[in-house]
Amino acid sequence: RPRNHLIRDATTPFTFCFSRFGSQSSVTVLQTAEEETWPGGVLWDVGVLLAKLLVMINSPPPSSASSSSKKTKCDLFIPRLVAPGIWGTTTWKERRILELGCGVGLTGLVAWKLGARAVLLTDLECVVNGLAKTNVEHNLTHTPSDKRILAMPLCWGNENDEDMVAHVLDKTAPPVVHSTSSIAGKNNRRSRKSSKNVSQETVTDISTRAGMPDVLLIGDVAYQQKPGADSHFDALISTVLRFTDEQTVVMFGTRMRMPASVDLLQTFRQHFDEVVEPPIEAHEVDIAFGIDALGGKKHNITIHILKRKRILVPI
Repeated sequence: RPRNHLIRDATTPFTFCFSRFGSQSSVTVLQTAEEETWPGGVLWDVGVLLAKLLVMINSPPPSSASSSSKKTKCDLFIPRLVAPGIWGTTTWKERRILELGCGVGLTGLVAWKLGARAVLLTDLECVVNGLAKTNVEHNLTHTPSDKRILAMPLCWGNENDEDMVAHVLDKTAPPVVHSTSSIAGKNNRRSRKSSKNVSQETVTDISTRAGMPDVLLIGDVAYQQKPGADSHFDALISTVLRFTDEQTVVMFGTRMRMPASVDLLQTFRQHFDEVVEPPIEAHEVDIAFGIDALGGKKHNITIHILKRKRILVPI
């Protein structure tokens, strides 16, 4: 059912295998094309590409990355992805990860497998209960005592859901104290709804970044609206702003399949700066998306690494 390049069958499990520091790991997710969970019940190409990028970020560059003119799957490396200043000084094992619209949960599960301190997978209740929780439990079979990963419902724009997710994130991995130059999160709800009467000054605040993830994962969330339905973009952006500050890294993967995809990307750019330029294209992550492999067609998939624009505080 999905118009995918990597995954063509939405009825069978998919296993994502990767190697890191000589150690082999894998994550397996179940899928379903049932209408009740569509489109969240199936795995999309962007989810796989985001997972591959997470592995790349957390692995040393291959020895042949700069010496070979013809890349193989094992040689792929994107230097600008790990340029100084993007990821801060914390290690992956210190980071808290939140995924919005997780679907089957592959990307977040790979983030967990890579050793993140805490990972929360979120989506609509029907998707979480129908698949995401099942996939978390399946991958915890050999480590049932691991409490670093959870799946829970989050309806974009619902402040009660947002508060519960923030609470669970802090309970799973208590926040670390940081020195910040902005006010964000729950106390910044006013600033995400209005940009009037603000100064160019910022304030320094010692904050625990309570309820705030270090990395926000978002993949392929621009989909066609049902006739008569309201756009989900405003609700999505509201939730994205709730869970980001100037220290949060946003990994936003999208396929330009319709005008709405362009609109959503432009909306993100109103609030976020691209910290990796140019954006990462699918063929840089997987050679299966090269023009030759696609028979001369273009994939139209880009992954954007973003950080919040400087937050202006009202006078």
